[in-house]
Amino acid sequence: MRKALLIIGIIVFVACGIALLMALFYNYGYYHVLDGSTELYRRLRLSSIVSLVTGIVLALIGAACFIIRSKI
Repeated sequence: MRKALLIIGIIVFVACGIALLMALFYNYGYYHVLDGSTELYRRLRLSSIVSLVTGIVLALIGAACFIIRSKI
């Protein structure tokens, strides 16, 4: 069980990093598009927020896996 929690925690943290990088990418696109439609700005902003929240949730799940692993 300890090894499984370690593997799950590492995979979740990698997914967290990818989600946070995507949030950074969408945020950069939101602030640096010079002439886009309002739909593009809305989609970039929404994608940025969703990716950020997903990254935070994945970080909490990964931390929980490591904490549970240390208690076993």
